Amino acid sequence: MTKPRDILTVEDLREMYRIMLLGRRFTERALELAWEKRLPVGLHPSAGQEAVGVGACYGLRPSDWVLPSLRTTEAFWTRGVTVLQMFNAIMGNSGSINAGKESFHHSGYPELDILAGTAVVGAQIPESVGVGWAMKMKKTDDVMVCFFGDGAAARGDFHEGLNLAALLKAPVVFVCENNLYFQTVPGTVGQPIDDIASRASAYAMPGEVVDGQDVLAVYDATQKAVDRARAGEGPTLLECKTYRFLSHYPLMLEDSRPPDEVAHWKSRDPITILGNSLEEMGYQDAAAAKAAEDSIVEEIESSFEKCAATPFADESTALANVYAEPLEAMGK
Repeated sequence: MTKPRDILTVEDLREMYRIMLLGRRFTERALELAWEKRLPVGLHPSAGQEAVGVGACYGLRPSDWVLPSLRTTEAFWTRGVTVLQMFNAIMGNSGSINAGKESFHHSGYPELDILAGTAVVGAQIPESVGVGWAMKMKKTDDVMVCFFGDGAAARGDFHEGLNLAALLKAPVVFVCENNLYFQTVPGTVGQPIDDIASRASAYAMPGEVVDGQDVLAVYDATQKAVDRARAGEGPTLLECKTYRFLSHYPLMLEDSRPPDEVAHWKSRDPITILGNSLEEMGYQDAAAAKAAEDSIVEEIESSFEKCAATPFADESTALANVYAEPLEAMGK
């Protein structure tokens, strides 16, 4: 059985808070560095959505697999990816997991059971079903957790993936991070329904709408779905209603959303929600929160310094790991 909320320790709750705060500060600093031209690319910020990746991944076993989406940075942190690894991936230097060939949004860390996705919106959904089926063939009770955005739910990959997962009773938890926008337009432009979770019934699986700003609500819903998958009862669709606090891609796009809407959602900051709960329970005070913040800032700065000092990969390695068979063996 998984670990229900009521027996999470104080250390568990503090760690959830720390990971969400790490995600926020990393995002802010990475954007600053990108504006300063010290990073070659920007990022699709997860600010505002931190509770989804943390809540869904925190209670998993090391042997479970996750497949993060474009804005699920916190899944990487929760599974154990370091700040230095993430900076190296953004920089695309020789210290990154694939010597600069991966997008840091879609990096895979096999030793941490993080599967690399693709840059194709929604393609990770059927990919995750394949992993779930492999787990079932191996007769394990491990689980795959697949993240995707609301835009992906409007693509064929979503419907094909969920249909196949239900037919196979694959142990997959589908986590839709519904931040209400298809890039720059409201999701209502592309979907005639209020709740993506309602589509679960068409595939004979449970569907649940979750408060994506409450990390413990996400944790509870995921643990329930994971228990179901481990018991051989098949997949679940969770729709976490959330909101990104910044524009879709700040280095290129201004934020055109209504200011009052943005302000409303910022008043439900997931970090503040958990932080307030910790204070109310007497588990954290202002001094402890500041200590956590100072430690995170120091880690981010020292990691970037190491990243900046790491050379880029030699051009001769550009085709390494691109082909399953070495080029030399193919006579190239």
